[in-house]
Amino acid sequence: MLSKGSIVALVLRVLLAAVFIVSAVAKLFAIDDFELYIFSYGFFSLNVSYLVARLCIAAEFLVGLFLALGWWARWVQLLTLVMLILFSLFLCYAALVGRTDSCQCFGRMADLSPAQSLLKNAVLIGITLVYAKLSRYSRRSSVSRIILTVVFVVSAVVAVFCISVPDNWMFGPEEGRFNRGLLEESMAPEGALAEHHLAEGRQLVAFVTPGCPYCRMTREKLASIASRNHLDTMRFHYFEPQDLPDALFLEITFGQRPLVLLLDNGTPVATYHYRNISEKEISRFLR
Repeated sequence: MLSKGSIVALVLRVLLAAVFIVSAVAKLFAIDDFELYIFSYGFFSLNVSYLVARLCIAAEFLVGLFLALGWWARWVQLLTLVMLILFSLFLCYAALVGRTDSCQCFGRMADLSPAQSLLKNAVLIGITLVYAKLSRYSRRSSVSRIILTVVFVVSAVVAVFCISVPDNWMFGPEEGRFNRGLLEESMAPEGALAEHHLAEGRQLVAFVTPGCPYCRMTREKLASIASRNHLDTMRFHYFEPQDLPDALFLEITFGQRPLVLLLDNGTPVATYHYRNISEKEISRFLR
């Protein structure tokens, strides 16, 4: 029969496992927001942010899995504490620089600010310490368990990258569909877009619509690209349907949104949708 301490340790272990697994799955289902959140801090390039986001998800899931299984208890407890402390240090930085947006700890399931998430981490650290205090450790490590551990680690990482393939692995340069002639006519001296001087020098133009989540994320992604690469934001132009007369927005974009264009003296030289936006190409072009 299990002792009272063993029962408490089991409950705390299962609770911790559930938190880590739910957090990983929630992030995976909101991967666009999570990778964009990482990129917004400017620590990593856009392409590296795709990888970091998925590796974080895989790491969280594996910690939760091994907590649930009760394997490698001492090492998993240490790893749990290290991850919680590192996440907490990052959240302290986020709070210090004035970030109040969701930290994406639970994806779209919960909108937690850095301060709220810090409190949550403090509780989880306390639970981990109590669980470690009550734990009994086994020195045995069978060959089969070692092999299964390696299989689980590899499988988790591969699964995350297969379920959500990084955009830069799937999408490259492609010719977006838009009405080139009508766009050039709109940029002419008497055109609807003449006042924006889009035909002068190198400009970025984005056609977006309110309420479109990918349009919102396109704005955020482009803003982060501009900030990280110190680009002139005066050369970033955003147009919504109400900014153009009648049905001009739909006629130019053929209904595609978001539609991002790089213009060189009024000539479109590259087109993007949300998935294939290239930080490197945009930075090189606008510099």
